[in-house]
Amino acid sequence: MVVTLKDIAIRAGVHVSTVSRVLRGKETQQVSPQTRKLILSIAEELSYTPNLLARAFRLKKTHTIALLIPDISNAFFARIARSIEIQSYNAGYTLVVCNTDEEQAKENQYLNSLKSRSIDGFIIAPVQDSKQQIIDLINNKIPFVLIDRRFDDLETNAVISDNEKASFYATEYLSRYQHKRIGFICGRKRLYTIKKRLVGFQKAVKQFQLDDNPEMIVGDGFTIEDGFRATQKLMALEHPPTAIISSGNVLTIGIMKAIHERDLSIPRDISLVGFTDSFCVPYWNPPLTTISHPLHQMGHEAFELLLKHLQAKETLAPRQITIKTKFHERHSVDQPKIYN
Repeated sequence: MVVTLKDIAIRAGVHVSTVSRVLRGKETQQVSPQTRKLILSIAEELSYTPNLLARAFRLKKTHTIALLIPDISNAFFARIARSIEIQSYNAGYTLVVCNTDEEQAKENQYLNSLKSRSIDGFIIAPVQDSKQQIIDLINNKIPFVLIDRRFDDLETNAVISDNEKASFYATEYLSRYQHKRIGFICGRKRLYTIKKRLVGFQKAVKQFQLDDNPEMIVGDGFTIEDGFRATQKLMALEHPPTAIISSGNVLTIGIMKAIHERDLSIPRDISLVGFTDSFCVPYWNPPLTTISHPLHQMGHEAFELLLKHLQAKETLAPRQITIKTKFHERHSVDQPKIYN
């Protein structure tokens, strides 16, 4: 049976409002130390827990936020989720995590369902096949922060990384090793992150007068198999690349598999730079040169930004935070065998 404030009040011989004030720590009226001690003792004896639904109805807040990400099994999003979970817990919020599997219909369903449950706010890495759900959040004044991805034509809170600069630098780095034909394996081209990485890559190709064959840009997915197939496509070209930039940590595994299946060696036969880093990458053979994202910082900034909007007494202007990536030079890049 659920224990109520009334049950405690009857046992203590006081009014329900007195019990409520003591248990909430809101003793605006004098309560004797003996009465306070008695109420707390009875509450503990009866294993009283507050009615969170009633509290949420009264305060119009559930102290619950939702995180929508493509795939929590991907280390990139898992580390972001872990950071947000820590921040949420410390701030007294419950975090609900939903996997969208990069499916717009699934993202829409989750958002509709969670909005009906009076979630206080959202952190979202959007699928980006549509922006209507994001527009609905704006129109309904529901606090949210986009993470890793954003829409250029919408003014929203967002925490992103400097993907364009990172991609430009990775391409420049390979050009310094005399690579002229560089393959770029994308992932989903509609995503904000991929668009920015492509812009950086293409700017560097133009600036350093590299091979601008459009066939050097391949891929449209983030699985191991997507990386494998994209690499096979590159290596089947009449003039295959001497270096590859991978736009995702899972993709990189498929890329390496395709290279090894051709009895080629990294970096002797082909060089490789990857987005993003992980704890195991330095221990690969060879250790992979990577662009890493400060994922803990991204999650931290996203939660803090959302919290500011949740606690604000008036509407705040949206803010975009850009986090700098880091370039880790290891042993997967060398000069090509043939310069051309």
